[in-house]
Amino acid sequence: MKFSFLTYQFARYPLEYCFQMAKEYGFDGVEVWGARPHAYAWDMDEAAVREVLGWKKQYGVEISMFTPEILAYPYSLTSASKKERKETADYLVHSVETAAALGTDKMQITAKHPGYRRDREEVWEILTEGVGLLCKRAEAVGVDIILESLSPSEGNTITCADDIARLQKLVGSKALCTMIDVVPPFIANEPYSEYFDKLNGTMKYVHICNSDGATEFHSQLDDPAGVLPLVDFMRILKRNNYDGWCSTELLAPYFRDPELYLSQSMRAIERICEEAGIDRETFA
Repeated sequence: MKFSFLTYQFARYPLEYCFQMAKEYGFDGVEVWGARPHAYAWDMDEAAVREVLGWKKQYGVEISMFTPEILAYPYSLTSASKKERKETADYLVHSVETAAALGTDKMQITAKHPGYRRDREEVWEILTEGVGLLCKRAEAVGVDIILESLSPSEGNTITCADDIARLQKLVGSKALCTMIDVVPPFIANEPYSEYFDKLNGTMKYVHICNSDGATEFHSQLDDPAGVLPLVDFMRILKRNNYDGWCSTELLAPYFRDPELYLSQSMRAIERICEEAGIDRETFA
């Protein structure tokens, strides 16, 4: 198993600094946040891509996934605005091309809250159309689309493994895969094993953090107030022979000193892996 971190944690620093920090603290990769100032797809011309590829080689750090920003304005796969949906589709298609150019085979998407007073079936039709268009391009460039479920406060369309399975069936693309973010299933009272049992081998990524058990807040791995039994979560991954990437996802308030919390994350990862009997390179 390999470990990375979402570079959004270092949103107040340039992207190269994230590669430096990954090497310094023993991470195998970085999950590149596809937004400014890091790697907004519309900024990633040939020169910018070459620069990032150079950092990968210089620091010996992989890119575990490319994660364009679509949970915030101005993009949404479920928007009521036809113009916004068209701009989102163009943005995500260019993002998946950017992911391929950066040498990663994974790009994350989410379906944020569509807004109130919307017809649920219409939202599903819109989402299916948009994801289907994206997956066609993803298949062509050899990138898996990694669909993440959200907590109820973030969205009401893709919130559990059953929702992901439904969208996979409607889209019908081998490129549409999934991941576990440890927070949404836990606060939704959904077993993590559902993502392995119901999604036909398409579970290909993990976001790890801790949780207060009630909200979408992503807290530090060894947060003393955290309620997630992370050692046991890793044992579930081990039982299911998961050997992919685990990426720490820390947001606010950790922006204030991201290096401090990155170091803390690696210490927690090493302890969790030791207690779970997991080798960082392969299951043992």
